[in-house]
Amino acid sequence: MSMMYIPEEDAATIPPEQVAALIQSGALAPDQPGLQTAPVVQGDQPTTPDTTTPETEAERIARLDREESARQFNAGQRVQEAQTQQNRADAFARLRALLSRVGLGALESNVRDLIARGVTDDNAILFELRETETFKTRFKANAARAKKGLPELDPSTYVGLEQSFRETLRSNNLPIGFYDETDDFAKFIEGDVSPAELQDRIQQGYRKVLDADPEVKRQMQELYNVGEQELAAYFIDPDRGVVALKRQAEAAKIAARAKEQGNIQLQFATAEEIAARGITAQEAQAGFTALGLQQGLFTEMMGEQALTQQQKVGAALGYDVEAQRQLAERRGTRKAAFQGGGGFSKTTGQTSGTVQTGLGVAE
Repeated sequence: MSMMYIPEEDAATIPPEQVAALIQSGALAPDQPGLQTAPVVQGDQPTTPDTTTPETEAERIARLDREESARQFNAGQRVQEAQTQQNRADAFARLRALLSRVGLGALESNVRDLIARGVTDDNAILFELRETETFKTRFKANAARAKKGLPELDPSTYVGLEQSFRETLRSNNLPIGFYDETDDFAKFIEGDVSPAELQDRIQQGYRKVLDADPEVKRQMQELYNVGEQELAAYFIDPDRGVVALKRQAEAAKIAARAKEQGNIQLQFATAEEIAARGITAQEAQAGFTALGLQQGLFTEMMGEQALTQQQKVGAALGYDVEAQRQLAERRGTRKAAFQGGGGFSKTTGQTSGTVQTGLGVAE
């Protein structure tokens, strides 16, 4: 059967529902111009036959297991990511609080950068920060400690020492603003001064002189050129050894008693020697009283061997045996001369009828 073509205007009059049958019968060519085709209904489309092999029970179970594993893995990933974010937030909060407490708030951005790189351990972060100039300046005593072979202090320990120093100064009523800046405390930390040592300096040095009588303060000025307004700085200065400072404080008290009881001005070397021997001002007082009463004996006359101040004081306080022997010999010589009518006496004018014999004061 030959396909036929009809005029296009005639083809346009053929109902759409008949076009398919005419083409199938060969009465019309499929490419006949002017044909109207009926709209294709979804249900009328030919379907592709399902060639999928039915899933077995074992395959179904395996598929479900894989899906469950994937679900659990994804859930674990989300939990881990959430925990990581929480750890970073916690680390930043801890370090920010520490930096604020020690005056290093300017390093917050450094901490944030380190945490973003995955560093959340406090010590690791601090190790990185210690290389910054800001950190080195804040804890500058550590560099000096390292040069002395002393261990470096971590920020918490360093700041804890500063706070202890500040509390020690305040508890001893030292004025606010005196020796309580971080630079002042750096000197203590460099010198490895402990809060206990600072307390000892204040109690056994500064307070011992400040709370003493005026003569002790005057002797501190006389012996060491330290006035009352300079006492605190002098005794707290970590460049001065605490043992030496305590000895100087006791030396000033001893010199005060020597001046009052023996009417002699001790040299600092003599006063410190007495203190170094463990003799207190109170114990020395009796010896200075005896020395004052026997001033004539302790004063050299023509032809007598001169004794140093240290020898005289040593004899009076009982620790210079050789000086005591020489004074005893001097006493005997003068006594013999006095008894023989020698010129070892004169009127002193202290009281009516008082005579200085060269051995002491006699009535």
